[in-house]
Amino acid sequence: MTLDIAGLEVGYGRRTVLDGLDLSVPRGRVLGLLGPNGAGKSTLIKAVSRIVRPTGGRVAWDGTDLASLSRRDLARVVAYVPQSIELTFSLSVREAVLLGRTPYFGARPRRADHEKVEDAIVRLGLSDLADRSVTELSGGQAQRVLIARALAQEPQVLLLDEPTSALDLRYQLQTLHLAHQVATTRDVAVVVSLHDLNHAARFCDEVAFLLGGRILRSGPAPEVYTPELVEQVYGVRVDLTEHDGFVEVHPRLKPERRPLADATAAAP
Repeated sequence: MTLDIAGLEVGYGRRTVLDGLDLSVPRGRVLGLLGPNGAGKSTLIKAVSRIVRPTGGRVAWDGTDLASLSRRDLARVVAYVPQSIELTFSLSVREAVLLGRTPYFGARPRRADHEKVEDAIVRLGLSDLADRSVTELSGGQAQRVLIARALAQEPQVLLLDEPTSALDLRYQLQTLHLAHQVATTRDVAVVVSLHDLNHAARFCDEVAFLLGGRILRSGPAPEVYTPELVEQVYGVRVDLTEHDGFVEVHPRLKPERRPLADATAAAP
């Protein structure tokens, strides 16, 4: 089974955001979307989840056009985690995660639904917060709740829009490791947008560089990453090294230097 994106076009008014984009993500793989702000990463993820309506092209899972599915059936296939959301409703963490099970039960959740919720809570390190109101959480804690809700949904396609933006380094690594683990152990196709090129190289099976709503290049990070491409996309010169079997990106940062006379004159 494969998530197939063919000729996808999205625009806001007269502005084209995605321009005939083609991508394919097989079950059990993680695709990292890379590119500067405004490149179209979030729009792509929202188009797949049907939050925004494409103006052209097709998004299909295992040959089925996602646009043909009801909202309930779509929720059984695709789970979406936004960059951030303000959790203002009065629910406990456990109740918020349980919302991910609503596509599967009728009036009341079953025992199996509660078991899925508890598993997701444990996986995201939320056990100590399970009975706390979501309105009391920090931004990073709230982000982990959203990811736990998506895991409880048991999707076949998991869409993560900058899931590490509000997390500290420990939870960034844990979350991306979990995303890769979910892909490989549950045969889920995962699409994740990231800004950290090193995280993408370590946790994504393939990456795709977006710029101006188009794919510049895609494939495994060791084959795709080049200093020239990174400079083209981000306007930053970098060096590439290999460590522990993974490619690493090191920006060439030149500190501003003032003439010695100026520095002396500025001293008290």
